Amino acid sequence: MPHHRPVAKFAALVLLALPCTSFAAEVPVVDVRAYPSLQAAIDANPGRQIRLPAGEFTIDRALSITHDNTELYGPARIVQTNPKVPILRIDKARGIRLSNLTFTRSEGRQEAEEHGIVMNNVEDVELSHLRVSENHSHSTIYVRNGRDVTVADSVIINYKGLSIDDRTHSKLYGYAFKAIDGTGIQMYGVHGATIRNNRIQEYRLLPTKEIRDHYEVGTLTKVTTPGQLAPKDMIDSRYTNNWHQGSGIQVTTPDKMSQVLITGNYLENPAQGIDIHADNVIVSNNIVTHGLMGMKAMHGSKHVLIDGNQFDHVDLWGVMLMPGAASHASANAADGKPPVTENVDGGHIVSNNIFSNFGFGEQYWNWVGNKPRGVGSNVIALLGGQLPENPPLRNVLITGNIVYDSGQDTKLVNGQWTKLEPRYKHALYVEQEKEPKPVNVLSYVNLFDPGYQNVSNLPK
Repeated sequence: MPHHRPVAKFAALVLLALPCTSFAAEVPVVDVRAYPSLQAAIDANPGRQIRLPAGEFTIDRALSITHDNTELYGPARIVQTNPKVPILRIDKARGIRLSNLTFTRSEGRQEAEEHGIVMNNVEDVELSHLRVSENHSHSTIYVRNGRDVTVADSVIINYKGLSIDDRTHSKLYGYAFKAIDGTGIQMYGVHGATIRNNRIQEYRLLPTKEIRDHYEVGTLTKVTTPGQLAPKDMIDSRYTNNWHQGSGIQVTTPDKMSQVLITGNYLENPAQGIDIHADNVIVSNNIVTHGLMGMKAMHGSKHVLIDGNQFDHVDLWGVMLMPGAASHASANAADGKPPVTENVDGGHIVSNNIFSNFGFGEQYWNWVGNKPRGVGSNVIALLGGQLPENPPLRNVLITGNIVYDSGQDTKLVNGQWTKLEPRYKHALYVEQEKEPKPVNVLSYVNLFDPGYQNVSNLPK
């Protein structure tokens, strides 16, 4: 059957050719055991792959990466013993990769004065499959100024600490107070940020009455000249209930940060789940549970898509949109000053989100539960500006969302399963009392269980 011979011959030729195929040379991997310290291995091998074997590396100075294309990876555990410095710094570098490492601080030195992992002026950086724990400071992963930065598939545990929230330098506030503060992932001025499939959880400093009383958080420590955003009753009482600060995730720098993807993250016990001060942002498929608020976008946030998220056991706002004090209109050049680009809020879509167990989290007692019934919270809240001169929030589409009154299915009260009334005023609240009020808001095809003051504060 001669017609089969060419096929067999071709197959043989292919098999013979495979061993001769040319591939790029394998990149040599650096073994840090050949060096006196981890930093020495990094310094001696700029731009190379550095594998950290299983075991513990104890350091008392911040590890530093300043050369492009450096990669650290492996099953090692890096322990910082010095609370005055970061665990790792990356400065003015591009093409950096960190993966499969654990970063933490030593027992008794976890109340840190610096962030955990700090990046400044970086480009094309990827952090993946990291575990960062017990870094009790302002931020655990902190990026200032960069482009194309990804944090993915990582775990951050117990990231909050005790601090003084000092607002005395601001003319709008003029006071300082004791606070619980901490943010899991914080990015300033990053264009093209991706924060994907991370788990950020706090188990230690929960916003309970016992924690508040023990650490006296909320107590004002200093008052200079109270500003527009300093309520008189707060100054008189020397106490603010706004003592739980920080976020699971924050992306900020309103007029500089854009093109941000936040998706697939799990955030448990944050103050604010996701805090947005940026443009062209997608917030999708995240779970925020037991937070003061699910998420907010303000201070000139434009074109934010909030889609397919779960907000569970949130107490003050599920989603809050408003113009913050940093928002402003555009201005032409005048008196020797350059033109100013507008920084306005709006062009948002809030779609296909589920809000459940609203008001049944850890912080209801602090915000609503100890106040008159007329003072309440709303699930989706569109608010007026912080200052009268702020441009209004505009062009917001709200569609396909569910606000579910979980109290109707009974809650355990004093050992008895009891139906409870809603713990929110309105499923949707569009502020009308305060200027500048939101304009051009469209709500369409949502399923909203009424709050104790109806579905919405606006007539249908």
